[in-house]
Amino acid sequence: MKYRKFYLYIFLISLFLAGCMAGEIISPNYYILEYYPHSEKENLKQETPLNYSVLINDTRIPKTYNRRQIVIRHFGPKITYADYNLWGVSLTEIIPNLIYKRISAYGIFNQIQREFLSDHPDFEINTSINNIELYQSDFAYQARLNMDFYLVRSGQEVVLIRHNVNIEKTLAENSFETYVQRINEMILNETDNFIKKVLIYFDKGQIAVEYLHEIEERFDPNLTEILEEEIPSVGKGLLLLPALTRSDNEPYYMIVDKYGYEYSGKMGNPVPLLEGKYTIYYGSGNQDQMMSKKGIEIIPRYKRIIEPDWGCLMVDIIDEDRNFRKIRYEIFDSENGESFGSEFPAEEEVGEQQRVWVLKPGLYKVTIDNEPFNTYRNFTTVFVEEGKVQTLTIVITSEEDGTDLCVTGAGVLDESALDSSLKKLKFSSAIHGNVNISSSNEIDEDNPETNITLNTQLDNRLIYDSDPIHYTMKSLIELGTSKSSDTDFRVSADEFDLKNTLVYYFLKNVGFYLRADLNSHFFKEKFHSSKKFYYTKIDKDGSTIAEDEYDDEVIIKPVIMPLVLKEGIGFNYRILNLSRASLSFRAGFGLRQDFNSDVYGLSKLTIDENDIEHRTYTELESTNKTGTELSLIGSFLLPFGLTYTTNADVLYPFNKEDTTTLEWENAINLKLFRYISLDYKLKLMNKKPELGDEFLVMKHTLFLRITYILR
Repeated sequence: MKYRKFYLYIFLISLFLAGCMAGEIISPNYYILEYYPHSEKENLKQETPLNYSVLINDTRIPKTYNRRQIVIRHFGPKITYADYNLWGVSLTEIIPNLIYKRISAYGIFNQIQREFLSDHPDFEINTSINNIELYQSDFAYQARLNMDFYLVRSGQEVVLIRHNVNIEKTLAENSFETYVQRINEMILNETDNFIKKVLIYFDKGQIAVEYLHEIEERFDPNLTEILEEEIPSVGKGLLLLPALTRSDNEPYYMIVDKYGYEYSGKMGNPVPLLEGKYTIYYGSGNQDQMMSKKGIEIIPRYKRIIEPDWGCLMVDIIDEDRNFRKIRYEIFDSENGESFGSEFPAEEEVGEQQRVWVLKPGLYKVTIDNEPFNTYRNFTTVFVEEGKVQTLTIVITSEEDGTDLCVTGAGVLDESALDSSLKKLKFSSAIHGNVNISSSNEIDEDNPETNITLNTQLDNRLIYDSDPIHYTMKSLIELGTSKSSDTDFRVSADEFDLKNTLVYYFLKNVGFYLRADLNSHFFKEKFHSSKKFYYTKIDKDGSTIAEDEYDDEVIIKPVIMPLVLKEGIGFNYRILNLSRASLSFRAGFGLRQDFNSDVYGLSKLTIDENDIEHRTYTELESTNKTGTELSLIGSFLLPFGLTYTTNADVLYPFNKEDTTTLEWENAINLKLFRYISLDYKLKLMNKKPELGDEFLVMKHTLFLRITYILR
């Protein structure tokens, strides 16, 4: 009964997801080629057939096209097969059958067969399919037929007539029905063109066929009607200027055709163009500063890729603490001082996209804070290489009040230009630590009391950000120890916290999230008292582990345990996504497991007549909760160097007997000097101990933090 709601919930989710993924069952569609009597040309019908016998052989088709699936051709060499749109006939048989019916309807020959069992025919008609495919892309839908007709004398290899077909015709709609009908019409129409050449051959001879266009009007003007059918569509090809950064943030470029009409394209995205020659202008800056290429020829069904003769540059500005700084920079040509423009660096951690500068290879001067080209302060230089991407990092110092002072360093820090340009995967690591030593003889003049407190944190962060996927991993290891004059060093802080969050944004600010968190510690935890006490420990089975032990400490938690796991899946809504403020709200299905092996909680406390405590500790049960989880995550950059972060988690269990879980972490950081800051943390969480009622636990931490950035 306890998990009935949980199983029902899982069943409904599984049913919903299965329905989404399975969708409607797709049944295959079959298509045929058929004879169209209405397309016959009356002027080709003969009153007196030619006194010859003719055999029509099966059509030869290469393996690529001789299959049930309709072939779909894309721009370039790529083809795919339509798994659910199939030929219901064999192309090697149906095509010669159509030709047979057409020649028979026109009465061209005295005898025409698909097979001759005894006599040998006078002539043979052979056909071969080179390409029969559907062109399908974002820009055009066309039917293509590349086919050859041959008339040969039986038993001989000499070709008397060859009729080659290589045409494309645009489809009125993107449907397989329209495509098949178009192919059907093209085969019958080209059979008519072949028959015309056959009639010319037997009437005027081989030379007449070779010079058909010269004698058409003298021979029979009516026969020219079959050559005046719809002119094939003008072919299209693709033009591609590669995006060196593999991002969608590279600039647009301009395309000019032979008539002077202008088009625009974006680097990294192929542009469909009619066949012909074009001029392109590309690069950052105004048109006079752009690079150009003339005579770029576009060939139908071919992707023209321009080899990069340019380089890409991006600029980051940070301070010595590696904090992002939003300061304007400007790029100049180092030879003539021409400015290519100015920009602010992007704060990528909050979703801003970095400006990509596309420049000619050469040396450039970069200034900050509105400095001119001829400045000797606040500048650096960078060499842009052909076909490479570089990220220039400028490091500045600041006054204590936050005002910008000057450039202290600059350069391309990462040797791998491509890796530095992508920046989709980022890793950072830092160590925070503080030491506190105090001494006082207030109690005993001759024996001062000394207290030493050491605390350190290892903070690691891994971020992968490639729209629409955003993944964050945060791990925090905190260790602290303290010592007083009458005690040894004791562990005062011991925690390992790991958070993993994956968000897929299907809208600009709305997406699905998946998270998995872990919380634990490294050392045994003890309860200490200034006075000795008696304690008894009872395990989960009710057995007594220790009875009336007399000591001033007792182990209540072993290494690692308790181990807390949290998982969740649901919807993520990004409320704020600004350069100085981010806030997200999550709601979904949550799970929590508390593993409490060998973890003890105080279950009974009494004091005897000698004022000595008697404590009873009982091993805690492991718990497993499922329910609805709500989360609020935010980060804010405030005035006066303050940073505020918050992370609130609430789990409402499905089982009413389970208690609601609340955890809310708040942190305020005040930067004092370059590597020194003041940190205040407040953690709120509800707790239901063995003794007493549920209450709200508040943990306050305030310390002076020294930071050293590892990476």
